[in-house]
Amino acid sequence: MLFIQEIILEYTKAVRNSNAANVRRAVRFVPVEFDRSNITDEILFNKVNLFQTPEGLKEQRNAVKIYGENALFTGRFSDFFGHRVFVKRTSASLSGRLSDSRDGYEILYTDKVQRGYIKSKFILTSGQSGRIVYNERYSNWDCPWLYFLFTFNFVCADKSDFKPKIFFNKNPDFTFKDMKPLRYNGY
Repeated sequence: MLFIQEIILEYTKAVRNSNAANVRRAVRFVPVEFDRSNITDEILFNKVNLFQTPEGLKEQRNAVKIYGENALFTGRFSDFFGHRVFVKRTSASLSGRLSDSRDGYEILYTDKVQRGYIKSKFILTSGQSGRIVYNERYSNWDCPWLYFLFTFNFVCADKSDFKPKIFFNKNPDFTFKDMKPLRYNGY
């Protein structure tokens, strides 16, 4: 089973200072409240939306969903886990760990919003965890610049291992960061 948490931290230019950036960097996981007996399929997905203001962080939404095979990447694109992260079931023996025959999950990432150049970032087997962190900037008619910090936490574990703090791993087995500069570049 795969547990996934997506944290979307949204902020504006009003909090583009170093103190606010330190607060953003400290947000790596959020507790998940969910009844273990309701876990009926293979992927538990927790999505948390936060908004940072000069006064601090505010939680806008926190939702938990359960997905089955329809959420796994098969070459056809879907936005179950945002538009840059995809999950594929794989056999651990295919990943070079020939002594390990357990099944796992391959975590894929693309740095292009138009869904090109999808690359495998890591493969998780039972008991392993991983994290992907990236940022984006958008312009909107009512707010000139909106900034987003995305954090994806992954834990491959058994259903019985679920607990509210399942993502609280400061040093996951795998980490990938795609932190591009978010300054004005003339476009």
